[in-house]
Amino acid sequence: MDKGLKRKIFMFSALIGAMLFYLIFFGRKNIAVGVMIIIAAFMNLNEDLSYKPGLSFVKVLGLLLILGIVSYLNNPITIVGCILTFLVVFGTTFSSYHLFRSDVYMPYLLCYFIMSANPVSLENLPARLMALACGAAFIVGLNIILNRNKHHNISKETLNNLIEEVNNSIDLKLEGKDVSQDSFKIAKEFYLSLYHRFEYKYFPSPKQQSVLNIVKAFQSVGYILSRSDLSNKELRHIKKVFSKIREVKIEEIFEGIEIETKGMMPILLNLEIIANELNKDLSDAFATPNEKIITQLFKPFNRRQLNFRSVKFVFAFKMAVIMLLWEVLTMLFNLPFTKWLFFVTVSMMVPYVDDMAYTARKRIQATFLGIFIFAIILIAMPFIPISKRAVIIFVVFICLFVFVWKIKDRLIRNTTTTVISVTTSVAYINAPDAILLKILWVIVGVAAVSLFNFKFLPYSVEKETRNNLENCYRINEKSIDLIRQKCHGGDADDKTTLFVSESIVRENIQVNDDNRELYNLQFMISNLCNFILSYLDINGDSDELNSNLLDIIDNDANVNDHLDLKESVVAWSMRYAMDMFKKERELI
Repeated sequence: MDKGLKRKIFMFSALIGAMLFYLIFFGRKNIAVGVMIIIAAFMNLNEDLSYKPGLSFVKVLGLLLILGIVSYLNNPITIVGCILTFLVVFGTTFSSYHLFRSDVYMPYLLCYFIMSANPVSLENLPARLMALACGAAFIVGLNIILNRNKHHNISKETLNNLIEEVNNSIDLKLEGKDVSQDSFKIAKEFYLSLYHRFEYKYFPSPKQQSVLNIVKAFQSVGYILSRSDLSNKELRHIKKVFSKIREVKIEEIFEGIEIETKGMMPILLNLEIIANELNKDLSDAFATPNEKIITQLFKPFNRRQLNFRSVKFVFAFKMAVIMLLWEVLTMLFNLPFTKWLFFVTVSMMVPYVDDMAYTARKRIQATFLGIFIFAIILIAMPFIPISKRAVIIFVVFICLFVFVWKIKDRLIRNTTTTVISVTTSVAYINAPDAILLKILWVIVGVAAVSLFNFKFLPYSVEKETRNNLENCYRINEKSIDLIRQKCHGGDADDKTTLFVSESIVRENIQVNDDNRELYNLQFMISNLCNFILSYLDINGDSDELNSNLLDIIDNDANVNDHLDLKESVVAWSMRYAMDMFKKERELI
């Protein structure tokens, strides 16, 4: 059976199972909560929670319990409740939304507003919180099962897979065939699985830093193999070193090899990094950081994330403000069924105005199409020989099936949710009022969200990507300047700050065919500069190497022929980095 088909069948079965489970154990008011939990579980699959499952469960459980408790406190709506809603919406959106990835914030916010629209008494609050706890267990449990084979550490199997990937590419090169960067999927997926962990991205322990250095070195080797015409002797030497990489001595990496191409030099540097990191005896113990390190960490984080120049911050703030507006209007004027305003806003609000017109158009089309389908159901209902309740249940089941089957089609997805929301609402209000209110709140929501997005700090994907590519260029420029300072006898304390800044900036770049070359160049330059600085920190540097590195940086000089082989590799890597930096400047 097709993998995609199996997943759809499983998701539909899980939705139906959750509805029955929550109905039986937690009551009717928690059925919709169960549905959103299942949707959250599937949307969370792109976020690997299997790395630290215990901590992941605590985080998801904590978020769901906060949403449950605040939704209880927000009934009836008060000024305090409005403030709590603002904080919950901002915090959930800011902490869980990752640009250009799945909208994992969405089901959590919808769950909050569903609970607010279906409040429970104090007597039934424990049952709701227990329902949320079961939901947290399902979200994390499903994620662990499906992500159990992802790499988080340099195990023997992972290392063998990385080496096999490189060796396969070398074999292709030896056969005279081309190798593309897409040939190194294991290294890329391994890096991404680490990159999106907070501690790996911002605050790696010594062991985590070693793992990052290893996987980055493998990526660098792959990049150079795909871009350089290495000689057959050089290719065979790389295979030979990798065959004994766990036991190889550093000096053996440089023995018996005649350098024929300049691309071989940075490869030797990366081989040395891999061997050096694998030979370290590192524990998992987390060292308590000193005040200086904490400052280096949070200075760029605060400067780039916690202000109105951050797309993520602005997006979370706009989401929270417009939700606060709906809460205040509902409280002041006692407006009916404004939950539809909240639902429309969650699905409509986007961080970039590029998507706004398309999203609004599909939302309006889906609403009228859903209302049309609902009207046909109303006309047919008197002729259907089953109860009204049975018809509603049947319609919900069919809509959920279509929702799952066409989940990537925005129009169909929004249409099915419209039919479900209007059909279930007839249990509380009459059908004509449901139709009018649905149309009214969707139009108001779409208009308000569109106006707000276009007029208040609008961001464009293209503009933001271009700005962040330029920021990466400036960060690389500063990294090269750090090497210059190090050669002049200074320190490289700002290396941590640059590392964090680069991680923040790179996550806000949308890679496409037009900028992929530049993006990959920037990644390679950053890695080489980081490795050169690490080499200088660990091994020290001779006056001759310092002088040559400064000449390469400032005078575009060649590598000094009188350097020993290891220092020559560092110098050639600097030369390679400067050549790529010139190319980066041209592309910028």
